[in-house]
Amino acid sequence: MKVKEIYIKDFRQFKEFTLDLTYPKGHQKEGQPLDKVCFIGQSGTGKTSLLKLIYLSEFYSEAQEKINTIDIDKNVFIKICYKNNKTAIIGFEKLERRDDKVSYLLRDIFPGSVSYKSIEREERFQSVSRLRESERNEINWPNNLIYFPSNFKFDTKKTNEKQKKIFKSLFDFSKENIYDLWEILLSDIAKYQETELKIRQEISIAAETGDLKKIQVEVRKLEEWKVGTHNPIKDIADNCINKLIKHYALKVKEDLDIQQKDDIGFLKIEDFDGNEIPHYAWSTGTKQIILSALPLYLLKPKNSLILFDEPETSLYPDLQRIIIDYYQGFTEDSQFFYATHSPIIASSFEPWEIVELKFDDKGYVYRELYYEGENHVDNYYIDPRFLNFDLMLKEVFDMKFTNGDMRYEALSEYGMLKNQLETFKKENKLQTPAAKEVYKKFKLLSKKLVANPEQHA
Repeated sequence: MKVKEIYIKDFRQFKEFTLDLTYPKGHQKEGQPLDKVCFIGQSGTGKTSLLKLIYLSEFYSEAQEKINTIDIDKNVFIKICYKNNKTAIIGFEKLERRDDKVSYLLRDIFPGSVSYKSIEREERFQSVSRLRESERNEINWPNNLIYFPSNFKFDTKKTNEKQKKIFKSLFDFSKENIYDLWEILLSDIAKYQETELKIRQEISIAAETGDLKKIQVEVRKLEEWKVGTHNPIKDIADNCINKLIKHYALKVKEDLDIQQKDDIGFLKIEDFDGNEIPHYAWSTGTKQIILSALPLYLLKPKNSLILFDEPETSLYPDLQRIIIDYYQGFTEDSQFFYATHSPIIASSFEPWEIVELKFDDKGYVYRELYYEGENHVDNYYIDPRFLNFDLMLKEVFDMKFTNGDMRYEALSEYGMLKNQLETFKKENKLQTPAAKEVYKKFKLLSKKLVANPEQHA
């Protein structure tokens, strides 16, 4: 399920807008859908809207005709073509005639787009979950689409039992809260902890008898159980979470520590000194990492669409630099779509994977091309991977003036002061007041430029 083309006839800032999302000529995957796509552009150019339209298309793609037999009428505003030649055709009129559930979703994610009667939240959850009832009841959920909004919901308050049981092939992390999702996704942790707690209780009962042999038998049971049983907490810690949160001097707490019933099945975090960090005190960066990486690791999506809006939120540059490849490593044959304002995130993509959106003179959006002539790998003149930060801002994010320009001016002054000092040195006048004043300025500027002034003293 990979998107290879998006066409929008007329919707908001998009008019006769087409995106070719396949690898260019000369690439080893020529003509195949891109494995990952990065939307960049000024606020209002429609980055998030494109993510939401892809999200919406998932509800509507399976009942469509083949790509070559589509008749686009004036009511259709978007066409999304997939790798398997299926096409999602979405339009206001068509949705209201054919599928009230999807019509409601359209109104929900694009407020004001569709006039439709109000549906209570619980009814929406029930109707959406029925869209793929047969798939949802399978042992291995297909998770065709995972959507991460720009701000996750961190609410840990329990909701009603009916809502908790809803678990469908589309995971929308803007609608479900953390407690409901973790209670399902981390059920293996709960089972593991409950079993360990039961064995430890048997050890405590044996200890009350004072019988050393009974105690040894129960302790041996615990040791053998640990050796022969998969530990989901250690698995998550070693293979998913610790690799990222170590940058925050944190790690997953692996030792059993049940203070209350709600502790069972809930991942705990501690600092390097062993001090537990309660979940309400987690930083937004810690939450961002865990809430995004953990579902991908546990679900191990295959042939899925994964949508990320502003993956850089609350992440320091060092994590932004590695997070894209990190996410990719948890999936198989899946397609990622990102919307970002971060030059660091964008620098993780090949030039044909960048979709830079711009406004034309009439206020409509178009894609800025990074190649001249034929869409061939050899014709691309911008490659974000090879640009330093200053060039990324100028060449990709279209900034007219950056701190690199200030540095260039400072380097010019630095060179002038350096030449003056060399002249003073040749004339043996370094101890004169004029030379000392020049050296003072030179030394101060050297610190700002991270240069070494001593070699010129």
